Amino acid sequence: MLPDLAAGAAVRLLNRLLERETSARERLLPFAGRAAQFEVPPFVLLLGIDSDGRFTAAAGTADVTITVDPTSLPAAMLDSSALMRNVRLSGDAEFAQALSQVLQRLRPEPEEELARFVGDAAAVRIVGVMRAAAATAADSASRLARSATDYLVAENPMLVSRNEADAFAREVSALRDAVERLDKRLAIVQARRR
Repeated sequence: MLPDLAAGAAVRLLNRLLERETSARERLLPFAGRAAQFEVPPFVLLLGIDSDGRFTAAAGTADVTITVDPTSLPAAMLDSSALMRNVRLSGDAEFAQALSQVLQRLRPEPEEELARFVGDAAAVRIVGVMRAAAATAADSASRLARSATDYLVAENPMLVSRNEADAFAREVSALRDAVERLDKRLAIVQARRR
């Protein structure tokens, strides 16, 4: 029952976005009757393309499988291109390419969708707060990663910096070359003694 509800919601959302993008719907027309399986662990949705170039719930086997990284879902609510950054496609290459192009063109407008429930002004403010929170979270994560790296490399050296690793690799390479030259010299000296 849950997969059916998810498929129905996905179909309604995608078709609502397709209403604004007639060129995207036209791009899907040649693939009428084909099905795409969207895997967003732990969910799997099988959606088909109808004769009008719209999405529909489907059954059977998929012509293409699109696996989405579930960690990109929160960012995708505000930026649809975030969803397509970490995607694996398999199956019919032409259909997969068409779906990829269509999905990248679909731009959700959260303000417009939310405005139907809370009004225009409130929707703009809510989405603005969500975007600011997402930007703050991304900035905080970036700062935390930099701080952790600095701590592990400089303050409590559990790791080496890239420059130190490169210098060590150069020194090892120079030592290897020196050992090889010494080995050749020894071979020459031993050959002369015989």
